[in-house]
Amino acid sequence: MDETEKENMELLSVEEAAAYLKFSTTFLYRLAREKKIPHVNYGRHIIFRKSDLYNWLGSMVCPAMEV
Repeated sequence: MDETEKENMELLSVEEAAAYLKFSTTFLYRLAREKKIPHVNYGRHIIFRKSDLYNWLGSMVCPAMEV
């Protein structure tokens, strides 16, 4: 597995994911609770795959308007 693949499979805690997305942890918990962001519930923990967060952001990009 090369470095890019390792980075894409990296698991993030709520705090790490919030820092990566530049969101507050409160907002991230809310998105997870409302099932609006890809995550894994593992017992009492919520974890995120960095690649899922990157793809999730990409899916929300709005196209630019033509001038």
